[in-house]
Amino acid sequence: MNNTSTTKEVSENQLGERSPDRAILNFLQDGERNYLTQMDLTQLTLPSSTEITGGLTMAPAAANPNYSVRIESDRPATSVKAPLRNSRGEPGIARSGGGNARRAHRPLGLVPRRSGPLTRFLRAPAKVELMGIGIDRLTEKQVIARVISTIRDGFGGWIVTPNVDHLRIIRQRPDLLAMLSQASLMVADGMPLIWASRLKGTPLPERVAGAGLILTLTTAAAKAGASIFLLGGEPGDAEAAATRLKQLNPALKIAGVACPPPGFESDPLQMAEIANALHSSKPDIVYACFGFPKQEFVIHSLRNRLPSAWFLGLGGSLAIVSGRTRRAPRWMQRTGIEWAWRLGLEPRRLFQRYIINDLPFAIRLLVGSAVRR
Repeated sequence: MNNTSTTKEVSENQLGERSPDRAILNFLQDGERNYLTQMDLTQLTLPSSTEITGGLTMAPAAANPNYSVRIESDRPATSVKAPLRNSRGEPGIARSGGGNARRAHRPLGLVPRRSGPLTRFLRAPAKVELMGIGIDRLTEKQVIARVISTIRDGFGGWIVTPNVDHLRIIRQRPDLLAMLSQASLMVADGMPLIWASRLKGTPLPERVAGAGLILTLTTAAAKAGASIFLLGGEPGDAEAAATRLKQLNPALKIAGVACPPPGFESDPLQMAEIANALHSSKPDIVYACFGFPKQEFVIHSLRNRLPSAWFLGLGGSLAIVSGRTRRAPRWMQRTGIEWAWRLGLEPRRLFQRYIINDLPFAIRLLVGSAVRR
């Protein structure tokens, strides 16, 4: 085939067989026009569904195309007959003599092949709305996978782990809701939220507790070579938790620890010191443990200084990891009465929160979710 060709021609034997499509032939042969007129379009004939099905299901041996190509240049036109089969045994594929040959189109030829991990081709999980607040439908393993994969790509984020008490506070403060809408992920840290999602007919997969996430995510970070920064807690909690996490994960990189004094969030100088410490140590994950919603405001103020890091507000998790406070037994965690364990440990501090405030709100949440189903 002469590679200087610019237009195509159909052989005379095909012209007689498909005379209704002369508009296409005129279009291809006419060097002056680069469009089809309305009259041309009315002369076109489209294949029926039966013809399309027959063409897709045709056996390879039945394919016997007879193509001709005309070369328009200063030299006389030449015609080349396409071979019945190419060197690979594929029927009806025209070959030029060189390496510029192109294969004929095949069914589903436009469907892209998967060249990367399957997770890249999946849609982001939907959210479940509870009291006007969207909760991500993610398991703990999915959260960890999301964090580690984005760290490798050089991106960070923000994870919020609301429970019933947090949900109640968010409902009372529109400014807090607007701020938390900027979070990358919001996962349920409370069995009442799981129950409400089930009653609503849009079940969340599981509870993702901050006290457990700090252990599992740190283990994954150690395996991936990511570093962590422990921020907050009572004096000594961050250091003790860092020692414990290092014992559990010898390969763990600890970028730093800090326990600022009470009221630091209102002091611009102290906030600047914390921001500088994060900027210089460049951790991949920052655990901020000041309690809700203080830790969320601190994270919101700091995360722009370190956009490549993931920030997590995990409340009293440092106290549990350090050993200063014991977590409830697993059976209490699974049955959703971990709050009773905490109430037994600190009745004076938590009675007002759990019994007076949270219990009526939890009942309204569950009843409202069942009604809206």
